[in-house]
Amino acid sequence: MKKVLILTKTNWGEPPRIRHQITRLLKEKGYKITYVEKNSYRSVFIKNRIEESIAFCSHAELIHHQLRYFPFIQRLNNFVVKYYLKKILKEVDFDFIMNFSYEYDFLKELAPNKKVITMMEDDFEAQAKFGMTRAIRNQIKSTCRNSDHVLTVSYPLFDKLSLYKNNVTMLFPWSQREYEKPKQQKDRKTVLYFGFVGRLDWGITESIIKTTNYNYRFVGPTIRNSDAKMVNYLMQTYDNFEHIGYSKIEELEIEDVFCSILPYDSTLGNVQACTVSNRAFNLLSLGLPLVYADLRNLIKAPKTIMRTNKTLEEYQETLHFYFDNFYEAQNDIETFLENHYKESRWTVLESIINT
Repeated sequence: MKKVLILTKTNWGEPPRIRHQITRLLKEKGYKITYVEKNSYRSVFIKNRIEESIAFCSHAELIHHQLRYFPFIQRLNNFVVKYYLKKILKEVDFDFIMNFSYEYDFLKELAPNKKVITMMEDDFEAQAKFGMTRAIRNQIKSTCRNSDHVLTVSYPLFDKLSLYKNNVTMLFPWSQREYEKPKQQKDRKTVLYFGFVGRLDWGITESIIKTTNYNYRFVGPTIRNSDAKMVNYLMQTYDNFEHIGYSKIEELEIEDVFCSILPYDSTLGNVQACTVSNRAFNLLSLGLPLVYADLRNLIKAPKTIMRTNKTLEEYQETLHFYFDNFYEAQNDIETFLENHYKESRWTVLESIINT
């Protein structure tokens, strides 16, 4: 049995992202997995547990990766992290490392004879706290250069990372469920938002809710207090708006839904770095066309199933189009998804692992 060590900075129980997809795909393909979770600041002991036949562990570190303003602090924190990783590596047998931590440029030092594949799934520079942009850029550059291969999920990130080393490959997330044609329903008048409620253009979102005759169902936890306040305001002000704090995608109420809206704030750098959101393919598998904000690097897809919008009028026109053509769009959705299931991604990932 092949074995892989997966390094992350998040808890397994957080909402699914591509690291969950890759981990479960490797497990499905017969890999034994050791998964290092989010670091702890409260315990000096390595914690271990088993879940879903995956061995999980977590260890201590000194300071959050977004607060290491100076190289000295980075080196000091890395000293602690390397101490714990060396202990884990002594206990774990593995064939290669799958790394999701942008600041881990020292992995070849710890495992010189093992392949290191690094996934850069976010624009960490754009998310940097004040004064941290340069430090994070340098860490990303060093990690890329010290990885055997780098994977990423968006066109802008591909272009940026390719400047550091010519070993970058696109690996989009994929639909975790097969497309299923929606049931014929007379009253599909609801627009769905599914995911973390934040980074949205609230001004245009309210205008859309206010000026259209559709119902709006926002499903997912809010990110900031300001987002929570806005959600409460919309619920109190508009009868056609509802918010559900959490739901698994397979438990979503969609019998009355005709599309999914993603009205992001397109002025944010980390939003513009998005080529396709992790949940987009899953929403399409439910038969729901996607109404995006003006994302310049969005994945290419027929306008019958995915459209970008700048103005209120464009949002209104797109919603009207999908309302009128929901069932006519289904063939295009099914065809588009044929190249976005796990086997197409496994072809890419397996090739990189075995090269």
